[in-house]
Amino acid sequence: MSKSGVLITVDSDEASDSWGFVGTVHIGAFEAYRTIRAHTTPGEAREAAQQLLAEVLGSLMAGQEWRTASEAFGHAARRSELGLGLRRSVAQPQQAPEPHEPGRPADR
Repeated sequence: MSKSGVLITVDSDEASDSWGFVGTVHIGAFEAYRTIRAHTTPGEAREAAQQLLAEVLGSLMAGQEWRTASEAFGHAARRSELGLGLRRSVAQPQQAPEPHEPGRPADR
């Protein structure tokens, strides 16, 4: 990573009322979020903030991926187009049976 990059950090801090700990999310030097609820330990607070951040990023990314796919297909993407948990199975073309020649017994 370059030295000019900005890090997103998840940490914890004492709650403002000193009744536990809150999770914090910093973008570079700026505090972007503090959990609303206080937690018993710094680890619990950090984990709560981490879970919130993961859920928000996951939701944003899923929405963007859906919009991108829909734009690429020109319609709401179908499961088969996205391959969502489906095995791609293509039916193999079947060969037509050879015609039976009169006077010859058919193969069994």
